[in-house]
Amino acid sequence: MAGTEIAAEGAGVKTAIHPWPEAAEVRVFVEDIPFDEFERTGKNMSKPDGIVLTKSQRAVLDKAVHLYRMTPKEYENNAVVGCFIPHHFFRYYDKKGRQIGEMAVCYCCGGIEFSPAIKWLRPEEEWQFEFEGVEQMLKEMGVPTDVNC
Repeated sequence: MAGTEIAAEGAGVKTAIHPWPEAAEVRVFVEDIPFDEFERTGKNMSKPDGIVLTKSQRAVLDKAVHLYRMTPKEYENNAVVGCFIPHHFFRYYDKKGRQIGEMAVCYCCGGIEFSPAIKWLRPEEEWQFEFEGVEQMLKEMGVPTDVNC
């Protein structure tokens, strides 16, 4: 990444992002079936309909996503994660029950991704996610985070 000029203006700034705020419902889906059982049964989720988040759980999730603009030094030393095999999917639905978006979360490598993309990232930008806070919420819901890593 050396040789790319990154402006210091606005660098080091963390901006809260609320994916699909118009969604009427958010559900979490977890690919929590071990690989060998998946090969045998073809099922990869113990709860294929997901778990609906309560208002307070959604508030935790809404506070967890940030867009971060790296400083020039951070950008220069930035490493890209290679695994990104997410097992947690937060799916957002409109009032008619149609899925309008998905946030995939990988607790193995610490990456997140949005589908459809909610913003195209510049080279010096990255998504940050408060893994610990959401993990605590998921544990209280009986949802594991250490699956298939």
